[in-house]
Amino acid sequence: MKSYSIIALIILAIGLSSCSHRPIPVATSYKSSTQQKMQAAHHWNVLAAHVAKRLKDTLDVTFPDINTQPPIHIRFTKDHEEIPFGKAFYHMLRTRLLQKGVVVTTDTEYKDTLLLDFDMQVVHHKDRRLTYPPPGTFSALAGSVWLVSKAIDDWTYPEAAILPFALVADVGLAMDYYLPGETNTEVIISTSVTMGNQYVFGDTGIYYINTGDDDHYFMAGRKFPVVSCSQNSTCP
Repeated sequence: MKSYSIIALIILAIGLSSCSHRPIPVATSYKSSTQQKMQAAHHWNVLAAHVAKRLKDTLDVTFPDINTQPPIHIRFTKDHEEIPFGKAFYHMLRTRLLQKGVVVTTDTEYKDTLLLDFDMQVVHHKDRRLTYPPPGTFSALAGSVWLVSKAIDDWTYPEAAILPFALVADVGLAMDYYLPGETNTEVIISTSVTMGNQYVFGDTGIYYINTGDDDHYFMAGRKFPVVSCSQNSTCP
């Protein structure tokens, strides 16, 4: 028995020593953080309110004289018109800016007009590991097997052994109820304001979305025409 223990210690020592020498860096995780998940048009309105507030605060600092603050024109393209988020966010952002007292124009003819653009980028992660068994999982499973067997052999009411498992299940269901859950699909929403060639304001947010909702943020199946240089004199 003693010889087996010595062999086990030698194997463990070899394993630990090999861990200190690797041909590539050891992967480490970021510190735990949170990220919001968009699942309703209400969330778009919340984002519009956030962007409008930040933009108004920026204008108050950049142009402290409220009587000379330049108007804003929100660029609304055909692509925005055909995308649910694009169309809704345009109207929501315009409304929120007006509620903040910002002058919003329908064109760029006014002097020193600020131009507001917003853009959406959907990201699909194809090889992302969302879940890992938490530390102690296998020890807990082994303890659970022992608890059940002990209850069957010695307990007067062995059915009581199920109570801890029911409690754990309820905790898991409560977490699923209050936490929306991560997905492999995210959207990056960026808003910028320019005056001529100068950026005056910028805001970028990253949000989880349900994979089936990705077409809210981009034109699914969009095809770009290929133009032959022989037919277009502007080609290089």
